[in-house]
Amino acid sequence: MSDGKSAMAGTRTACIFGLSRRAFVSMGAGFLGLTLAFAIPDARAAGKDTLVVASGADAVTLDPGVSFDGQSPLIWRGVYEALLGYKGNTVEIVPELAESYSISDDRLTYTFKIRKGIKFTDGEPLDAAAVKYNIERQIKIKQGIAYALGPVKTIETPDDSTVVLHLSSPSDGMLSAFAGMYTVKMISPKAIKEHEKDNDGAQAWLRDHMVGTGPFILKNYTQSQQAVLERNPNYWRGWDGNHFNRVIIKYIHEASTERLLLQQREIDVALFLPDDVVESLDGKTGITVTNVPSLNLYYLVLPSKKGPTANIKVRQAIANGFNYDAFIKDTLRGKAKQAHGPIPSNFIGFAADTPAYSYDPVKAKHLLAEAGYPNGGFTIKFTYETGYFWKRPLGELFQSNMKDLGIKVEIQELSPSAWAGLLSNPDTANHAFGLVWWPTLATPYDYMWSIFDTAAQGSAGYNWGYYSNPKLDKLLDTASAEPDEAKRFALYGEAQKLLVAESPALFVYEKNYRLPMTSKLQGFVFNGVYIETLDFYALHKE
Repeated sequence: MSDGKSAMAGTRTACIFGLSRRAFVSMGAGFLGLTLAFAIPDARAAGKDTLVVASGADAVTLDPGVSFDGQSPLIWRGVYEALLGYKGNTVEIVPELAESYSISDDRLTYTFKIRKGIKFTDGEPLDAAAVKYNIERQIKIKQGIAYALGPVKTIETPDDSTVVLHLSSPSDGMLSAFAGMYTVKMISPKAIKEHEKDNDGAQAWLRDHMVGTGPFILKNYTQSQQAVLERNPNYWRGWDGNHFNRVIIKYIHEASTERLLLQQREIDVALFLPDDVVESLDGKTGITVTNVPSLNLYYLVLPSKKGPTANIKVRQAIANGFNYDAFIKDTLRGKAKQAHGPIPSNFIGFAADTPAYSYDPVKAKHLLAEAGYPNGGFTIKFTYETGYFWKRPLGELFQSNMKDLGIKVEIQELSPSAWAGLLSNPDTANHAFGLVWWPTLATPYDYMWSIFDTAAQGSAGYNWGYYSNPKLDKLLDTASAEPDEAKRFALYGEAQKLLVAESPALFVYEKNYRLPMTSKLQGFVFNGVYIETLDFYALHKE
């Protein structure tokens, strides 16, 4: 998460002949077209052997172990790999760096057989010791996917190609903790040890350095501007068939610039564009826009720890006072549907009888009066980060709807680091914010724990509304450890209904994934777990 995994990067000032990027773009498309070759030289020079991707949102860190942001994984996926992965467009788990795996009948022992002969790009072998080291690092730094590794009690390496995990209790998300976009990616232990400072697991160094086993090597990286990846000549899968020699990722903070680059064929893929810009590209000659079901769910999270919104009735009032249909029909042009609760309707474990709020300002005012705020009379700050364009109109509609209830909403935009720092700190996090979430683990636990469990507050997860309910926490823990699927999903269903009733967030909408790309690009397969990333190895241009 993305965002929701989504500490998006703010608009940077990139000088082009002394002009800021904003000033440059404001001078008009004609001038832009004439000078674009100088602004983005690599893009214009790219041929069939080079993939050029534009991202409207900056990578936060190149360390795959410490973040849930939505845009850093784009680079991770080219350089780092995991033990397991998801097959095609499904949530079927298949081996990757592990050649096989097995789970004991009591679901307390997981055994991975590691492929032999794989090396990190610094020449170090990927063996059982390296895998153990990476899992232990993840647990030690207590960030990223560490929350899902809580049941891991001990790790054994009986030989160089075998890793055995012993759990303290079963977990329905344990296997997928080694398969998703946010997972235990394999980093060279040698590189970590050589660059570790103050027992930080080399987090500082890994923010802008990468040493993995993947198909590409990071050649250079300038945050907020560009990353260049080149082939790993010793990649274990080999290079037979059609593959790119080089991948260039351009961080472009103006949607109009990104759109124009795609139309002029100077980039191949345009990520993180506003919905209206994406729709304007649909049907254009030489451009394909995907239209496939995603696993994204879009929330408006409310501060639940202090202030008026700590009152359940106030949150229920807000949930009744928001015009979901207006946002879906007007802002999203009908290309979405209202969410029913905290997980998408097409995800495993969704409870079909989960209710949803509808726009009812009369009921909202009644609930406010019951809560002691008959005329509203308080202020909510709505904060969003540059790059997630859907959040601004969400905040504006929220502002308008709440004004009708006598509630003032102040909107502010922050850089990604400031946004994440503000919300992950309980002393400063009394803000509402937009959030999009897609699954890290193939279980309902993932959505609900990450955003609403007490243990996910602060840097441990994305519960930055600081909602806390021991009943929910117990439901999620019990469900995750329940071996019987029917009983497990019943518990998850109860948790979904509880969250709707207590409204720590507005469950706004879910929609298909729309990604513009050149029609010449071949090999793209969308998987909702790996959203906003590309399998660079599988792609080529006609």
